[in-house]
Amino acid sequence: MPDPPRLAADHLWGFLSALRDAGVPAAPTKRADLLRTIADSPPPGLTALYWYARITLLQDVGDLPAFDRVFDAWFRQGGPGPADPPLEADEGAAPSPGGPGDDDPPPQEARPGDGIEAGTLSTYGTRDFGRTGEHRAAYMRALEAAWPAVLPAVPSRRRRPARSGDRLDVRDAWRRALRQHGEIIELRHLARPPRPRRLLILIDVSGSLRQHTPELLRAAHTALRAAPARTEVFTFGTRLTRITAALAHPHADQALRAVSRLVTDADGGTAIGAALEHFLGNPRFVALARGALVIVLSDGLERGDHVPMVRATARLSRLGHRLVWWSPLACSPAYRPVTRAMAAQLPSLDHLGGVRDLRTALEEVRRLPAVLSGPRHLAARRWSTPRPQGTTP
Repeated sequence: MPDPPRLAADHLWGFLSALRDAGVPAAPTKRADLLRTIADSPPPGLTALYWYARITLLQDVGDLPAFDRVFDAWFRQGGPGPADPPLEADEGAAPSPGGPGDDDPPPQEARPGDGIEAGTLSTYGTRDFGRTGEHRAAYMRALEAAWPAVLPAVPSRRRRPARSGDRLDVRDAWRRALRQHGEIIELRHLARPPRPRRLLILIDVSGSLRQHTPELLRAAHTALRAAPARTEVFTFGTRLTRITAALAHPHADQALRAVSRLVTDADGGTAIGAALEHFLGNPRFVALARGALVIVLSDGLERGDHVPMVRATARLSRLGHRLVWWSPLACSPAYRPVTRAMAAQLPSLDHLGGVRDLRTALEEVRRLPAVLSGPRHLAARRWSTPRPQGTTP
């Protein structure tokens, strides 16, 4: 008879193969993350194992029914694997999760490596974000052309000469009168011409967004190219990194290579609340957010206590002109912001949209004028209205 660890490993590999056969995609890196997490912090029961697998492997909530069926078949109903599964359910355990309104993992004591504390899940290396290619370059050119038209404007602080305005240019009139022997022939005005507001982009580079990170960085690159003097870009996973200078290179691939060398926590753990608190704790960074259009690109899947994330989001909303949250999960028609973190911070958001690639980013950028012209904090009202099945949020 094989030893129990070997039986457990074979059963897990069988479960992962069954997920693939059921049409639930899971990248090899995601499967490796699950096995590494189980090895570092063995789950105490089936409920914990369920959430380990769901948070690590599942990328689209539309795949949740198939995921639940495969999990139940392999771990709760005996399944095609060994007669005695390697993990026994705890006595008095709760029924199988995945039902309506049960989108949050059960509370656990934070231990290193269990995904609740992001410390041991931090990465210290570089990642290749790939080449842009002509197809992506076409979308990037469209995005770069779309950004200037949608960015909100505000009157500049300094007045400039203009044909009409709220104030006469007395100095100009005096200089012209001296040249015309004291005669005032023409009067000019001073006005405060509009200037674009600052654009602040915060990009989640944690492991749950691994497949979307290159596209999100390319979308931020187009914004930086369109308004280089008014755009700031940060990344966060387990650490906060300012990448504005690295991403400013005119060539997208070279800019991404520079970002890869700078961002060492890509594809690691998630510490959204800690990263936003770090941002808000720096007075120079706070000045960048004040009065700006703030765009956060993240799935909002915070691990651990969600209160710091919600509190930081609320303050970021008060500082900025508008707070827009773009999540890859929101691209799915079945998505609903019902996790504790997203539901609690929804009242602070002006818009919650779906962005997972350059095409969806272009669609959301073109929606910004309607978001900016309407009243604030409409995301909670919009997402509280039931949607017919098959419509895009």
